[in-house]
Amino acid sequence: MVKLEMQVQGLPDNETDMVNPDFALVAQAMGFKGITIHEPSGVRVALQEAFSENGPMLLNIMTNPASLAMPPRIEWEQVKGYALSMSKLILGGRMDEVLDTVKANYRHLIEL
Repeated sequence: MVKLEMQVQGLPDNETDMVNPDFALVAQAMGFKGITIHEPSGVRVALQEAFSENGPMLLNIMTNPASLAMPPRIEWEQVKGYALSMSKLILGGRMDEVLDTVKANYRHLIEL
């Protein structure tokens, strides 16, 4: 979320990427069940298993880091800032990140 907040302010992200541990393994190390889900098709089965578990359970659901969280209403300043940050990324040689973001989010254009 910090990355997105920076981008809508017109700032290219800086040091916002991180590698999370497998939280399901952390849960198991603490003595309760944990499952990591990598594909959307596995969510339903994992939720059923979690609700049937007698005790605590952690679901670690992996998402696409390039997917944007769409606000309920899009303001002009957000669009302008995001376009500015994407332009700065392109000019800074980070076109691959911009393309990843476009590929992960072009479906939201219909919602606008």
